[in-house]
Amino acid sequence: MKKELSVRQKEILESTVKLIGEGGIQALTIKNLSQKIGVTESAIYRHFKSRTEILETLLETIREHISVRYLMVAKSDKHVFERLEDMMIYQFEAFISNPSYAIVILSDGLYKNESCLCDKIFSIMEMARQTFIEVIRDGKKSGEIRNDIPDEQLAFVIMGSIRLMINQWSLGGFNFDLRKKGKELLNTIIILIKNN
Repeated sequence: MKKELSVRQKEILESTVKLIGEGGIQALTIKNLSQKIGVTESAIYRHFKSRTEILETLLETIREHISVRYLMVAKSDKHVFERLEDMMIYQFEAFISNPSYAIVILSDGLYKNESCLCDKIFSIMEMARQTFIEVIRDGKKSGEIRNDIPDEQLAFVIMGSIRLMINQWSLGGFNFDLRKKGKELLNTIIILIKNN
């Protein structure tokens, strides 16, 4: 069982997200973080051993939020396409609420020298992939989703489309309505995967 975060640790994580949102992942240093919160660097180190541990904890927190929501959606009695919509819209809403999450999660190339961070991002992707596959299989069993494409390939198409859209939104300075474009993307995906 994961240890409950202290109030100060939560404050550090919130400030981490804000700092990344303001200056990108490279702006996240213990010095900048301590200045943002208004404490000494040693005060940060009392709660986290390193910048890497802060990012690990942040990624784990994001993963927990996503997995709880995805599990609820996957196990619901809703129609298959409603479940896919709930999963996609939840992702878009999470990024709209916290645009910095796009930088944290989609900057995986910046973590290439830190395998523990790559592992955290991979576990988020793997959890999402497995959940999409579960919903896709339900759709195939009910005859709603086409059977001529492997489950995993359909999951990659959906996840890759979501990632590309969020990347464009983030890199473009959040300059379009992600919620609206996300619904348009969902409608296109349904047309592509629906069993006619």
